[in-house]
Amino acid sequence: MSQKKTQASTKKSKFYQKPAKKNKLLAYGFSKDIAQDAPEETKKIDRLQNAWIPFGDDNLFPQHLSELSRCAATHRAILNTKTTFTMGEGLHTLDEALGEYLTDVNANGDTADDVIRKVVSDYWTFGNAYLEIVVGKGYVNLYHQDATTARMGKKNDKVLFHPDWANVKRTESKIKTVDVYPKFKKTETDVQRSVIHFSDYESTYYYYGLPDYTAALDHIKIASQIGKFNLTRFKNGFMPSAIIELGADMSEEEAQIFINEAREKLTGENNNSKILFIAKNGDEAASNVNIINDTSDGSFMELQTITNDNIISSHRWNPALSGIQVAGSLGNNQQILTIYDIVMSTVIKEPQQMILRELKKILKKHSNFNVSDLHIVNKPPVTMLGAINPTDYISVQEGRKIFHLPELDEAELDSLLIEKNKIQNGTDNTDTSN
Repeated sequence: MSQKKTQASTKKSKFYQKPAKKNKLLAYGFSKDIAQDAPEETKKIDRLQNAWIPFGDDNLFPQHLSELSRCAATHRAILNTKTTFTMGEGLHTLDEALGEYLTDVNANGDTADDVIRKVVSDYWTFGNAYLEIVVGKGYVNLYHQDATTARMGKKNDKVLFHPDWANVKRTESKIKTVDVYPKFKKTETDVQRSVIHFSDYESTYYYYGLPDYTAALDHIKIASQIGKFNLTRFKNGFMPSAIIELGADMSEEEAQIFINEAREKLTGENNNSKILFIAKNGDEAASNVNIINDTSDGSFMELQTITNDNIISSHRWNPALSGIQVAGSLGNNQQILTIYDIVMSTVIKEPQQMILRELKKILKKHSNFNVSDLHIVNKPPVTMLGAINPTDYISVQEGRKIFHLPELDEAELDSLLIEKNKIQNGTDNTDTSN
């Protein structure tokens, strides 16, 4: 009997836990860190179990950049304008054979402008862009490859493409490997494939490039969160102008109905600045009136201004070129053209020439086209046509012909010119005494 008690006490002591002391810290935690920094490239290549170099801690940094490009208005406007200015009016050549080829450069029927525009868009959005070249018997096809699907190989001589890198371990068989240009990978049908990787030099980065706006990643996130915050505030904000407490008898059912009606009438669109009445059950105290002053109009306006300024600066951009309004700077056409010329020479020209140079190299090496005059026609956002007076360059008769008006005879023309001179000289044109 005593032996059983000993065993029972031993078993009990094994699972026995002392009660927690009062005021003892039981657990702790920190708020979630949502800051977005540029990922560091891994230096320990030999320890990687996979054939590709991860881009970001979770290998999804391009996907994060893609999401950011859709959630901040200022950021997206600048990206789109950069692409528009880089492409201008598209590729142009006087060579008929090359011009015909540029209208159909792959099996999908894409034009060269279609393909290069996507490459340019990826370059500005991700800092990396991929142009695939397919060479067969008597043809050269060009394809754009989505930068979010591309990862570099360990030796930097191959690009691995996968449609869903978040689930690559379950679908690794879908990976397509292509050699980096000028190397080509031959297929069973004697078709050769290669891919050009466009990126800018970035210190400590050997495999991938980084976009211009890398330093403003946090500001882009803030810009998107400000919009979400204000939208949530408008939808769920409790915004009465006053709360009036009244003594009254009310059942639980009636109280719930009152709560539902208050929620419906005091939140959402067109429901701010109303008065909330609260009926207290059996309260004999005097009625109480609390006036609420809402001083939070325009939440985060100052923060949004700072955020937009940092986004614009990181892009090396001028807001006037993307339709972004800046107080106190209207700008005429001449000023906008001056800003355009500065941006073209400092931001757009280098990547534009980089992509054009590689395209001409490919076509010259793998086809018989004359690419000497192949170029991109730049298109400024405004022209100086509005500042030109047509009468300084065309005659009255030419002007009437343009507007399908009958020509004037010599007497009518002389009379018109006399009246015109009177107006220009400030003479009273009603004086007919002479």
